[in-house]
Amino acid sequence: MYTERTIRDRQRILPLLAACGLTLGGGADETVGIFDEADELIATGSLNGNMIQMVAVSPAHQGEDLTARVLTHLVNRAMEKGLSSLYLFTKPEKADQFSSLGFRKVAVARPYAALLEWGSGGIEPYCETLRRIAAENGDVDSAAVVMNCNPFTLGHRYLVETAACRSERVYLLAVEEEKSEFSFEDRLLMIRHGVAHLPNVTVVPGGRYVVSSLTFPSYFTKEINLAKAHCSIDLEIFIRYIAPALHIRRRFVGSEPLSPVTGVYNQTMKQILPPAGIEVIELARKELLGVPVSASRVRALLGAGDWDSARALVPETTFAHLQSPACAEAIRILQEKAGREPAK
Repeated sequence: MYTERTIRDRQRILPLLAACGLTLGGGADETVGIFDEADELIATGSLNGNMIQMVAVSPAHQGEDLTARVLTHLVNRAMEKGLSSLYLFTKPEKADQFSSLGFRKVAVARPYAALLEWGSGGIEPYCETLRRIAAENGDVDSAAVVMNCNPFTLGHRYLVETAACRSERVYLLAVEEEKSEFSFEDRLLMIRHGVAHLPNVTVVPGGRYVVSSLTFPSYFTKEINLAKAHCSIDLEIFIRYIAPALHIRRRFVGSEPLSPVTGVYNQTMKQILPPAGIEVIELARKELLGVPVSASRVRALLGAGDWDSARALVPETTFAHLQSPACAEAIRILQEKAGREPAK
């Protein structure tokens, strides 16, 4: 008779994870274990926010429906917490197994990973929103630019202006994840003001499916060893869902001399998108006095209190917003990171 109980010491699951070729993830709200008569752990899984992770079944107990038992427990706990949608990464060869348990395949990027989801919402309602936006703009062949804009700089504006000059319609997909110094609300406002002079540019929030902690977590954690796998999932979603919904035929990107992770993303983009019928146009980064304009440089200057130098790298609309009360907390955080006493 097998028993099931919560595991509080996550180190206990390490041998089972290793036997299944998995590693211990960063954190978990809850970990469940299934134990045999000798109190040996034979199956486990964890819930971290709305992510199900580290689902493992002992090789000696495959075929006993223990995966279903673990998932049922975690789904029930998620519902008790008020969660209506869940996500799960697994190996591509195991995607069908989870599909048979009620999870929907979102993307499979071989040989790296498969992303599945469960519950209400999900990617289809997001695509329906994109299709409505495309219909409002005449369903024309379009270009895409994906940006975080932390904050929006002259480099960002240059990239969007170039895309707008070469395209009938440009969709600027704004990274929505709240993992930047400036909030999404502030970044979106800076973007909208920064491209307001371009009538053929439509700004669209990226949601959960465009460079997010779900689709491309290493963009935020800067784990270069995982970047190829993560961006492959992100781009598979772009190819399968976002590009068709918005009629995207080209994607504009800036060259990336500063961030290794974004450099991997650009390279992977050039490998994956053209075979799917999406041209990748990489523009050399805009420079000022021989130095690439970057959001990281602007943040460093703001952290150092050098407002004049920062002003030279951003549009006036961005600079005005950076000086507003809305950005005061972000500026304080940047100054603390720089080891500078925040302005009173």
